[in-house]
Amino acid sequence: MVRHYKKKTERGSYGSENLKLALEAVKNGTPLIKASKQFGIPARTLRRHRDGKVQHPGTSVLGGHSPVLSEAVEKELHDHIQFMEKSLYGLTQIDVRRLAYEIAESVGINHPFNKATKMAGADWMQQFFRRHSDLSTRIPEGTSISRAVAFNMPKVNEFFDVYSALLKSQTFVPSRVWNMDETGVSTVQRPTKIVATKGIRTVGKMTSGERGTTVTVVCAFSAAGSYLPPMFIYPRKRMLAQLLTGAPPQSIGCKSDSGWTDASLFLDWLKHFASFTCCSKDNPHVVILDGHHSHKTLAAVNFAREKGIHLLTLPPHSTHKLQPLDVTFFKSLKSAYNRNADSWMVANPGKRISVYEIATIFGKAYLQTATPDKPIRGFEVTGIWPYNNTIFKPEDFAAANVTEEDMPITRDQCPQPAALPAQSAASPGPTSSSLQEAPPSTGDQQPDPAADAVSIQPAASSEPTTLSSLQEATEVKRTFLNL
Repeated sequence: MVRHYKKKTERGSYGSENLKLALEAVKNGTPLIKASKQFGIPARTLRRHRDGKVQHPGTSVLGGHSPVLSEAVEKELHDHIQFMEKSLYGLTQIDVRRLAYEIAESVGINHPFNKATKMAGADWMQQFFRRHSDLSTRIPEGTSISRAVAFNMPKVNEFFDVYSALLKSQTFVPSRVWNMDETGVSTVQRPTKIVATKGIRTVGKMTSGERGTTVTVVCAFSAAGSYLPPMFIYPRKRMLAQLLTGAPPQSIGCKSDSGWTDASLFLDWLKHFASFTCCSKDNPHVVILDGHHSHKTLAAVNFAREKGIHLLTLPPHSTHKLQPLDVTFFKSLKSAYNRNADSWMVANPGKRISVYEIATIFGKAYLQTATPDKPIRGFEVTGIWPYNNTIFKPEDFAAANVTEEDMPITRDQCPQPAALPAQSAASPGPTSSSLQEAPPSTGDQQPDPAADAVSIQPAASSEPTTLSSLQEATEVKRTFLNL
């Protein structure tokens, strides 16, 4: 079989779609010659298709060969491949070729597939890609089962319900809706592609070490396309001004023993945010962030309340879909950082990247990638701004339906408790509202910071809960094809 055949004539260039339109026009009374000239189809060809003298009337097929699987069967195979991709159990080329063989055998189609290996050939796979140009071989990004299970419709809907109530409570504009997250940059870069000699088994690229030092950078941008100057967190005992040489303008630096953020550093970031945005109770802002424990301390909640900052946490393990920074910014930022780190290594042969050079390298990468279109697009594709709680379709939650864990149950789906017996007027019993209140606190009990954020977070009783005893009410039909 010729793998890369190039047509030498224009036969059949009109395509099956024009052929079907021409046949429909002839059927409706248009003269055959007129339809032939109108759609650019030879009159003899159009007449043969009209009279049914071809094997596939209405389809432009050249030569004696035709696809082994019919168009309808290939459409089902195409849809199944996309479903498995969205379920995070994508099929390899070997899987698709075996599946094509099994389909041909089960339907009883006469096929030229290899019966020894029980799979279609590589040539069939190549032609399948040509017939379905929206498919290609991709290297997938690993996604943990925790993320697959956590990103489900009940939790996402609950997040949008809380977010919608917050938007209705006050008037917000895009410049007041922010997303904040941390990322890490290392002194050891990941080398980018280079031009090298063919046939060499191993191609190397100089790095500054085997294991580097990681510096945390806190980034934030708004739905209007503006960026907050980043905050650098260095794993040091003392903070020096030289560490911020070359950093983006108005950046701040902090230190911690581990190099990661903690409760006190998040409070420092809130102060940096408040000074930059001039937020207040009369000028409120929304900050959407993940549910890290350092973001929910009493000091942070009190400061946010004083400055008119509404903290809204994302559902656990769902930032890969719901966090604008993760969706549109961090990947390009990391790629630019690696490119600039490679350039620094080439310009400084024999030297290593230390924490003193990170701000300079990061600053160049940040200015290259911090464009207004990334925040606007990130908030749009996550449905946060403009508000769109239907941005995610049922097929986007397919990965949560093929796991062994139960879907979470919302409060509306839980069975209601039996009615309590009536109490006498002398000794009134607890009402339904008093049953949801927290027990009275003692003098030694610390206030719960979650209670201070009740206006921006769902109540404890509305948290999705997995109940094994309610499997019948939450049973989800899962279909998975064992190859």
